[in-house]
Amino acid sequence: MQNKTRALGSEPIGRLIAKYSIPSVIAMMVNAIYNVVDRIFIGKFVGEAALASLTIAFPIMMLTFAFAALIGAGGSALMSIKLGEKDERGASHVFGNTLGAGFLVIVTTVTVLFFNLQSILTLFGANSEVMGLAEAYMKIILLGSIIQMGSFILTNTVRTEGNPVLPMKSMISSALTNIVLDYIFIAHFGWGVEGAALATVIGQSIGLIMLLGFYIRKQSHLKLRIKDFIPEPRLVGAIATIGFATFIGTVGNSVSMTFMNRALSQYGGTAAITSMGAINSLFTICIMPLIGIQQGLQPIMGYNYGAGNYKRVYKTLGLGTGVAVTFATVVFLILQSFPVFSISLFIDSSSPTIPTAVTGLRYFILLLPLISVNLIGTSFFQSTNRGKTALWLSMLRQFFFLIPLVLILPRFFALTGVWAAAPLSDSLSILITFVVLFADYKRHGKKEDSPTDEKPLQTLRA
Repeated sequence: MQNKTRALGSEPIGRLIAKYSIPSVIAMMVNAIYNVVDRIFIGKFVGEAALASLTIAFPIMMLTFAFAALIGAGGSALMSIKLGEKDERGASHVFGNTLGAGFLVIVTTVTVLFFNLQSILTLFGANSEVMGLAEAYMKIILLGSIIQMGSFILTNTVRTEGNPVLPMKSMISSALTNIVLDYIFIAHFGWGVEGAALATVIGQSIGLIMLLGFYIRKQSHLKLRIKDFIPEPRLVGAIATIGFATFIGTVGNSVSMTFMNRALSQYGGTAAITSMGAINSLFTICIMPLIGIQQGLQPIMGYNYGAGNYKRVYKTLGLGTGVAVTFATVVFLILQSFPVFSISLFIDSSSPTIPTAVTGLRYFILLLPLISVNLIGTSFFQSTNRGKTALWLSMLRQFFFLIPLVLILPRFFALTGVWAAAPLSDSLSILITFVVLFADYKRHGKKEDSPTDEKPLQTLRA
């Protein structure tokens, strides 16, 4: 296992990107397909009100995931750095604190949400027709959130330790279990949204058990002590600082989705909302492989940063971004060439909603080829222990541009203004990210010194 980890600092970058990104891309694609199939089961066997309840619940689920990412993403990035420094005791201490702090964070989050669920659902747009369904679904999901937290953390840490294949297998097993149980619980037993939620939790449990096996079988070279699990405020603060960019980006998606849905409802009615549902499903399928590439790059950049191999860090950034841009360009050309076919996967081709959805799709994916610049750029600064820079970049699209544009543009251009807000916010955030990355490369890319201007994290005490 140590040889696998150390290969991050010696193997050719292209080979490493393939080794780490391909399993992540496959896993994320399976996860995206599962989400689409899950909605098909709910819509077909339970009804439109149930599908609407899941739409209301989704931003709340994103919030719970955001708290998992706050600790999980930061912990795995910091672990990569410590492993690159050949500090296995420090990496073990980070891992234990990540698990301990993650448990406390998710228990607190779930407790607050569970006992204020109706008020929160109302805030996110639930009416009397969907309130009962959304509440029934979310209660089960919230009770299973500790499993989601554990799966997210271990997926990242196992990959960080040099094993990108096991997280792929666990995610595929989780998704396939979920799909099979969806059919049994929803189509056969008629358990409705409760069945869908239960299938999700059981599926995540299967994935978590597989990941735990990595540590139970002692395949990890990290040696945990009891005191490692006790959250150390300074260390948890460092973990959260790095992970906060992922957290705020996820929260931003949830908040911007709420503003977008309200604007679509006001200026386009049900047809626009339905169109957005189809567009979001397509966009999820498109973006998941890019996230897979990003996840594959993180341990490579983090390890080499910790090891002082800064040229390899920038080479990974450049080559990885090139791969992501190429892939996204191919997908963009397919969607722009066959928009009606793409939309008709979710909406009947004879529906009068099709023209609205096609227009929205063309606008929404306009900057898809370059969106990975912001995605990978944020991950780059996380991996090089620059959480503050990563945070600002992660806030650009949703908070600084998308939400204000959604509030302003429709006043002048109605529904077209809502659609146009997405590519405009993409273009502005991509441009700024590119400028920041280019300036950083010009300053540090050909040097052997550390590419960080932020205060470095001191060596962790055991």
